[in-house]
Amino acid sequence: MKLFRCLLPVALVLAGALSQGCKKETDPEYSSLTGALSLSMPAYVEPGYTKTFMIDTLMRVSRPDGGTVGYRFYDSYTGKYDTLVTASGQILKHHYTFTAGEKLDSHNLSLTAFVPDGVYYYSTSAYCTYTIVKPGVTPDSSITGFDVSMFSLTDPRDNKSYYIIKAGDRDWMRQNLAWEGAGRPFQLCSAMTDVFGRYYTWEEAQTACPPGWHLPSDADWTALKEGATAGRDIPALAGEVMGDLYFNGTKMWEYWRDVKITDKHKLSMIPVGYATVADKDYDFQGIYSYAAFWTSDESDGMGVCRYIYQDKDIVYRGRASKTDFAASVRCVR
Repeated sequence: MKLFRCLLPVALVLAGALSQGCKKETDPEYSSLTGALSLSMPAYVEPGYTKTFMIDTLMRVSRPDGGTVGYRFYDSYTGKYDTLVTASGQILKHHYTFTAGEKLDSHNLSLTAFVPDGVYYYSTSAYCTYTIVKPGVTPDSSITGFDVSMFSLTDPRDNKSYYIIKAGDRDWMRQNLAWEGAGRPFQLCSAMTDVFGRYYTWEEAQTACPPGWHLPSDADWTALKEGATAGRDIPALAGEVMGDLYFNGTKMWEYWRDVKITDKHKLSMIPVGYATVADKDYDFQGIYSYAAFWTSDESDGMGVCRYIYQDKDIVYRGRASKTDFAASVRCVR
C-alpha cells in the first residue's frame, strides 16, 4: 500500500496550516481474489526435464466483482516471467512448458494471478521448489569427491554400473544399490535413484542384489574391522567407511571432532538417511545425519541393520521392521 504525502514548499504549508491544514489521501482498500492456485512438480529433476502446465486447468481464481484476472509463471533459474493470460483477460498461450537447466542447485517456480493496475485486489501465487541433480559420481555430477579410479561392475538386469572395491576378503559395492525392480527413490523422485540409490524394506533387500552378489550379513560388516564382534556395535569403523563427498556442492558429512573421515576402505558411504513406511507412504528422514544399510540377518522377527550417525565413530547395529522401514543396500560377494 502507498502513503501519499503532501509535498509543498514550507511557506505554503505554513500558510495552509493557518486555514484548513494539509489533507492526506486515504489508502485504497484492497480485497482478496476468490479461490486458490496450485502448482506441483517433482522436488528433484535432471537437466533437461520438461513439464507442461495447461493454463485452462490452472485458472482457479476469480474477482468477486466479475472482472478479469491475468496469469504468469516465473522461474528463478532463468529470472524470466512468462505471461499466459494478460490482466485484461486476453489468452496469449494455452500452456507453459518448464525445462530444467544445467546448474545443479535449488530454484523456485511460481504461478501468479494478478489484476490490472488501479484495480484493488491482492495478487495471489503458488510456489514450488525444485532441485536440479545429475546422476553418477563424476566431477560434473551431483555427488562429487568420489574416487573413480576403481574397478566397476555392470548389473545385467538393467546395465547400471557400480564401482567396487575389495575390503578384506570380500568385494563390496562402493555405491548404494539403484535397482528399480524394488524400493523407492528419495522423496519418490525418479531423478534421485542414481544419485542416492533406492530405499528398500528388509524383505525387498533380500533379493535386490545382482546375480553373484548378496546382501551383507552382520559378519560381513564385522570383517571390516579387526577385533570386531558380530552382533555388536563396531567402534572406530565409521570414519573408515564414510566418504568425504558433496551433494550439489554441500558437504554431506558435517565435521565432528570425534570423527575423522579417512574412507580407508573406499566404501564412500554417504548420509542419505532412511524412510519409514506406512500404508505405502514413505517419510524420508535423517539425510545428512544417518547412513543406514540392511543386513541379511534378522532378530526376534525384525531385520538387522547397520547404521552410522554423523557425530560418532561407530558403526551401530540396530533392528527395524521388515516392512515399515526402508534403508540403503550395499551388496557383497
